[in-house]
This record gives sequence, structure tokens and C-alpha cells, in this order.
Amino acid sequence: MIIILYRIKPSIYQTQLTDFIGLKSIETYDMSVPRDYRIARKKFRWIPIHPTWGKRASSTTRILSKFQKKIQDFIDWVPKLKDKYLYRFSRVKIPRFKEFGLGVISKMEWEMHRYLKGFNGFFENLFEFNDLSFFQDLQGILENRGVSFKDMFIEDVFAYEMLRINLGFKNYAGIQRMGRFITDPPLISITHDPDFFPDAHDISYVLTKIPADALFEFFQLLAKECVDCGIIVPRILIWDGQFIRSNCNNNKEKGHSNYSDLEAGYCRHNGIKKGVGYDPGILYAHCFNRWFPIYFKMFAGNRNDILAFRETIEEFFKLTKYEWKVLIADSGPYSLQNMENIRAKGLVPIIRARKNLKTHPIRELKKGFFFNTDFIPKEWSDDYFLKIYGFRPMIEQGNSYNNTYYNAFRMNTRGMDAAVKLRCTIYILELLKTLTAYKLGRPDLIMKPSAFESSRYFNFRQMLPYKARKSGYLYLNSLDVLRRRIKNLYRLPS
Repeated sequence: MIIILYRIKPSIYQTQLTDFIGLKSIETYDMSVPRDYRIARKKFRWIPIHPTWGKRASSTTRILSKFQKKIQDFIDWVPKLKDKYLYRFSRVKIPRFKEFGLGVISKMEWEMHRYLKGFNGFFENLFEFNDLSFFQDLQGILENRGVSFKDMFIEDVFAYEMLRINLGFKNYAGIQRMGRFITDPPLISITHDPDFFPDAHDISYVLTKIPADALFEFFQLLAKECVDCGIIVPRILIWDGQFIRSNCNNNKEKGHSNYSDLEAGYCRHNGIKKGVGYDPGILYAHCFNRWFPIYFKMFAGNRNDILAFRETIEEFFKLTKYEWKVLIADSGPYSLQNMENIRAKGLVPIIRARKNLKTHPIRELKKGFFFNTDFIPKEWSDDYFLKIYGFRPMIEQGNSYNNTYYNAFRMNTRGMDAAVKLRCTIYILELLKTLTAYKLGRPDLIMKPSAFESSRYFNFRQMLPYKARKSGYLYLNSLDVLRRRIKNLYRLPS
């Protein structure tokens, strides 16, 4: 792209063919700078020349009578999905018992999941309905490289790590303290050894040995399975960030130039000092009444939104095999290059602009909301465009669970890899809950973070008769049922 900047008349933004084949480069020339003016006049003969002497004629329009054509002027650029079809999504289908439940749980338990009011499933269901053999293969690969896990299974330790996050414990010692209140290991039916109960040191040791790339790969496998099951529909992307506080001091030690977490950075966002930590660029897939994390890239807390957005998008589109239609973001990552990059990938960039931009065609569609009109499809009305942009807060709602429900605002350890592992574990847990809810025929649990909290073996058997009677079920061994039948048989008074 060639950018010719003027102070008075409108600037020129000339796109090149290389911008549309991934070889983007930007040449900027400020015509008020003599050196830039000479170079630009020598390289580009099509730059319009106006006499600098005499009285300047008053301009009635900001559009030049002579302007350089862009390649977009010769292309009828219309989004493939228009009107309501862009934001309408089909409901998640409800499978039958024989599709996923047969051979996994009993028919009675399947019916209990389906029809028992207020029942949100067991934590054990996450491991019964999903394949976690990935960790067995990973352990074999790592042990062949000489990595020792002290006779512990990665799959078992990772299960306890997910349990820790699901219960909202801030550190590894939470699981260890829980063992003082129960007599048996909480995951007695999940681990290879029913008596296995790791302490804080065991969990920390094994998780340190697991590569961050491996957990990210498993997260991507679950996201792909969600797409294959029709839970995630590749169409609308939303980008945002979320600060993760590192387990270190916010001040540098006296005589040191770095923080105690060498890879972290100090985050300031909208004038708010958040502290030392990390700030990932996150992509969510929005499907109207459901939204899920589908990709992220971790950065230090002092990152730049424009560059972080660009790097995240470039990595994501190198890996994704699906055709996305729209990308939504707040004003943080807005730049002309980012907008052009998104459009070159075939998406409509719905990114809020800043109101103080003078050289961009910015228009206020509603109070406080400014957008670049060059990137609004001609067929879209302002109301329709704002309706699509209105989906952006959904990623904030999804990210809020990380801090409010899973209590993961602050890391348990330090380092970039630790931050990636923590975020991957949370997203893996969320997608496992989503897939389990789908396979159990409970789409109402897909967006419910409190689902699959209880255990099949702890404190549930006492509650099962009560919940069953409350839902309308009658047990033959129920004392109330026997009394009612005896009274009806002998017509006894109440």
C-alpha cells in the first residue's frame, strides 16, 4: 500500500496487487516533508500537482476531482451471507442414547440426565464421554525423550488440575487441603489407580513437565470436534484480550531492571494500572445464543493492541481450515493495515474506530460509535451493521467466567508457558463441558459454567431420592409412597 499524506487536501491510500496475495508492505510519504515530497514525485507520476502561487480556491468537497482508482473500485465486493442469514444459527441437535450413551452409562442414568429437574450432571461425565487418550500418547513421547513423571499418569494429574480450576481453588494446595475433609480420593473412578491422590508438589511437578504446545494442541482438537458436532459454526469471530496477573511483585527489586517474572510486562489499559502479567489476544466463535473460545495467542502485559491483533490473526488464519465471514473487535486493534488485512482474507472487518482520526472516512453511526465507512458493505444499513457489532460484548461475558467462576485472575506460577497452560486448561474444561452436555442431550448446559460440578460418589446418593421425588418420580421403597398406598388401601383417616 502507498500512503500519500497531505495537510489540507484528502490523503491518498493506494492499494497494490501485492496487498491481496499476502505480500503486504506500506510506503508512507508526508508531502509536507521536502525529502518525502521529492521521492514521491519522482516515483509516482500520477500524483496530482496543483499550483502553489495565487489565491487558493475554496474547496466545497473533500473528494478530489482526480483520484487514483483502487482495486476495490473494480470488484463487486459483496458478503456471501447477507441479511438475517448472517446471524441466524440452527439449534444444537439432541442426540439419542445409542449415539453416545450406549456402553458408557446406563439407560436409567441417561434418562436421569435428561429429565431430572435441576440436575446438572456429574464431573465424571467429562471423562466418560470424551477421549483423553491424547495424554497417554503424549506421556509415551515425553518418556521416550527421557522425561520422568515419577510413576504418575499425566491424564490423572491433569484431571485433578481441572477439578482444582472447576472448584475455584487459587493454587495447587487447594486439592491437598480438600483431602482433609473426605476419606477417599475425589476422582476414584477416573484415575488409573483408585487410591491416587496427588499433593500440591505432585501436580506442580507433572504440569511443569507438560509442554505448553501440547495443551494448546489438545484445546484445538476439542474446538475442531465442536465444529464437527455442529456446536460451533464457523462464521462470526470476535477478538478481545484479558489481563492475567502473574505471581510476582508489581515493583522491580532495587538494583534490578526487570520484574521477578522476566517474561511478564506491566499492563495499563484505558488509564487503569492492572499490574505485572500477561494479556492474550483471544478469538471467540459467536453462534448467536452460544459463544466459545477457539484460539488465542499469549503476550506480555505491556503489549500493543494493534500488533497483538495482527499477530493473532495471522497465526489463526494459517491454521484454520474454515471460511469465516465477519470479524468483530473494539477500537483497540483499529488501524488501516489491520482493516485491509481482514478484508483481504475475505471477511467483513467490523472494528470500531477512534473519533479523532482526521484522514480516515469516519462516521458516527450512533452516539460514541465511530466506524470507517470504506469497510461497511454498501448493501448493509446502519442498523444492520450495528446489530452485528452488538455481538461484541459476548466475548467479555465468556472471559468473565475465567475470573469470577474459575477464580483464575492471578496465576499460580510465573512465566509465559505457565500462562499458556493455565488458559489452555480453562478452555479445555469449558469445551469438555460443552461436548459432554451435547452428548448427554442437554443443550441447556452448554453455556452453563456450573454444570458437571457434583460427583457420582460423594454426597449425591443422599440427595437422589429427594430430587427424584421433587421431579415427580415415585420410588417403591419410599416411605411416603408406602404410607400413601396403605392409607388408600384401608381408607384410613389422615
